[in-house]
Amino acid sequence: MGLLWELHQQNQLRRRSWSQEARTMNLEDRIAELERQIEERDELLGRLIERLETTLGQDLDGDGTIGRR
Repeated sequence: MGLLWELHQQNQLRRRSWSQEARTMNLEDRIAELERQIEERDELLGRLIERLETTLGQDLDGDGTIGRR
């Protein structure tokens, strides 16, 4: 649970920082930053699912494998 809490706290800090920075960015830059954040989040979720599958020994994402992407 400690790892998930750390990730949550990091996300909160990034969100606050992003909110302050976004006020000075133009629309195109804001969109590019949001797209980058989505890619990072997708990668993180993939790694989390992989680790959970390995730990639990179950196929959580329905891809037919355990612990592989």
